[in-house]
Amino acid sequence: MPIIKIKRGLSANIPSLTLEAGELALATDTGKVYVGNGSDKVIVNPDQANATTATKLQTPRTISITGDGTGTSGGFDGSANASITLVLANTGVAAGTYTKLTVDAKGRITSAVQLTAADIPNLSLTKITDAGTAASKNTGTAAGNVPVLDGGGKLDTSVLPALSITEPFAVASQAAMLALDAQTGDIAIRSDLNKTFVLKASPASTLANWLEILTPTAAVSSVAGKTGAVVLAAADVGLGNVTNESKATMFTSPNFTGNPTVTTQATADNSTKAASTAFVKAQGYLSASDTIDGGTF
Repeated sequence: MPIIKIKRGLSANIPSLTLEAGELALATDTGKVYVGNGSDKVIVNPDQANATTATKLQTPRTISITGDGTGTSGGFDGSANASITLVLANTGVAAGTYTKLTVDAKGRITSAVQLTAADIPNLSLTKITDAGTAASKNTGTAAGNVPVLDGGGKLDTSVLPALSITEPFAVASQAAMLALDAQTGDIAIRSDLNKTFVLKASPASTLANWLEILTPTAAVSSVAGKTGAVVLAAADVGLGNVTNESKATMFTSPNFTGNPTVTTQATADNSTKAASTAFVKAQGYLSASDTIDGGTF
């Protein structure tokens, strides 16, 4: 039996293909068959043009959707378009806002509830931005710990250093000081000695446990041999024979003794100023042999 072979290739090569009359060629990518007519090539099975009208089906059909959605067409006979209203199947989850969802393989929500504490995973402190620095510290009494208050809202004494609260006591005698209910660091102010003492150790009833609080050494310890609230008199500073005179009265009618001296005024001076013996002699009223009070000029 003879074998008939035809040319074959891609449709892109058809335009450059030359066929003899009656020779066939097949475009393998489109399925189109061409035949030579002696001068050109003609397609044997061209595409059919769309019909202007559709032919009704002999038996109209109903198209339905089932499964996750339902819906049915009103009937399809091929003469017109048909539409189907799709109704999604209810998943059983009530409408609302939820924080925890369960989704199946098709992406449907099959369960919806609110989160509980058990649903929240453990987070490291580095992922929490508003925890504060104290959140990263352990409670306790070691270095770097955050101490915890007791039932009374106070720190335990084990985390507090030793404290000494000084309380002052005013007493009038040594016996009263030794009778004080004092603690180390308390102060006794002795009015009988004008001194102050501090308790260095218990008990307060032991005199040796009290230390005198010394005052700074002053540069002046006494004035004119006197101490305390000093009030000086003239005699205390060697002025016992000096009277208290004012400038207005101390030169009224003075009584000079000894050899008081005055300034020698000019010879022509004719005022009320005191005159010295040199001034008098310069006036020429006395000779060298004249005497005043037995003295010789």
